Amino acid sequence: RYPEFAEALQGAREKPLSAVEAAMFRSAMGYTVPEEKQFIHKGKVKRYVVLRHYPPNPASAALFMRIRRPELFRNSETPVEPAKVAQAGDKPVDFRTFCVNAGYPAPFPKQCEMREFGMTPGQPRLLLGARNYGKTDYVTVLGVAYELYLDWFACQKSGKAPSDTTLIMTKSDERNAAMVEEIRKAAEANGVPFEKSNASCLRVRGLHGKDHSVSTVTVGTSSLRGRHPKRIIMDDPVTEDDVSEATRKRVQRKYNELSKLCMNILVIGQPVHKADLYQSLRPLLKKMEVPHGSIPELDADLEAMKLAGISPESISASYHLKVISETGFPLENIKLIEAYPMGDSIAFIDPSFEGGDYTALTILRGHFDGVAVQGHMWKRAWNHCLPEIKEKLYAFGVKRLGFETNSLGDMPLNILRAEIEGIGVVGKKSSNAKHSRIMNAGAYSHLIHLSKQSDRAYIEQVINYEYGAKNDDAPDSLASCLEMVGLIRGAK
Repeated sequence: RYPEFAEALQGAREKPLSAVEAAMFRSAMGYTVPEEKQFIHKGKVKRYVVLRHYPPNPASAALFMRIRRPELFRNSETPVEPAKVAQAGDKPVDFRTFCVNAGYPAPFPKQCEMREFGMTPGQPRLLLGARNYGKTDYVTVLGVAYELYLDWFACQKSGKAPSDTTLIMTKSDERNAAMVEEIRKAAEANGVPFEKSNASCLRVRGLHGKDHSVSTVTVGTSSLRGRHPKRIIMDDPVTEDDVSEATRKRVQRKYNELSKLCMNILVIGQPVHKADLYQSLRPLLKKMEVPHGSIPELDADLEAMKLAGISPESISASYHLKVISETGFPLENIKLIEAYPMGDSIAFIDPSFEGGDYTALTILRGHFDGVAVQGHMWKRAWNHCLPEIKEKLYAFGVKRLGFETNSLGDMPLNILRAEIEGIGVVGKKSSNAKHSRIMNAGAYSHLIHLSKQSDRAYIEQVINYEYGAKNDDAPDSLASCLEMVGLIRGAK
């Protein structure tokens, strides 16, 4: 009854659609935006405006063209004929032939090695590779598709139902959808039929169970309960466009959560920050590193990049797999050893009084020309950790224990002496120059051998310590222990 009002409503619907369409076009074509970078230099905040380039996104381009030119770019609705049922004596095609059948270039030997490393079941693994080496294409996409093919081929011979299942985690739904589509096309090109296929999952015909053959989630997924995949892949969970502390912690939590679902987990990417997931897992997991120079045919011209103004930090991380810290980490040169060498030791406790921070325990003894360290932490007040502390002290042969008595007096010393038998307990008042003490420990760090049996939180706090760090209980405990035996001197 009111044409003008109806027209206004219709216009309100069209405006956001046009905005989204424009954003999709922008993503498909690539774009450049100004960004302000800030850092502190000699106590002063420096600000620079830089141009960040976002390259064209193939997934956005494909979706845009399917919407705008459906007659030319719509998905094929013609079902792919499954491969001939395997007969006795038949063998599956090798990975190289599989890739060619799928329309990809034949892989280089090192790319085949990366796939074999990534798809071999076992404990958690870390794959770091230079940019443009095809980690996603030949491991995540073609590697998973080839596993589906091998499983399907074996089932055709045995008469059993397919059972291979993979969970893939990336940073975005858009990236997940592009991967799923590529996995589907590669598998179908080699004769694998699917009964379900959409932007987030694939299901091979005849698969039993609630888990799909391929499922995808993002780092922001709220819950992963109820999933039981045979394989998990975290593909580029951290990228250099966002290395904030919040993002790093979220990715670390997701890795911990995924590890509880399945131990056959593969993390793929390039290190971008001294405290990212890759750097924390590097000393702990079985790993394969493929730096620049490993596949000469695919190597980028790094000299041209330098001349074009690409930062040395970005080149070092993306191609040489080495993170260059702008500020430096005083304890980053600490060496990691498999286990703490047993024998008489000393220890030091940096206590938490009310459980707001951490109670940190450092155990130390001589090791070659330096020291070996075993570290443990509890997010509780020190007196609530006594049973665990006693267990560690006795297990690692501690004969003398130091305790920071700032603001506490002799009360904790009396409690410890009453609770712990055969271990001398001494109190120590530390100076307020905590950072200076830890920096002094940094000068000695190349002679410190930190046991991998230490708590992961202790290792991360020590190696990633920098001025102004949110938590410094572990490096403070370590520095105080070194000071206790006279290896460093505290500030007066």
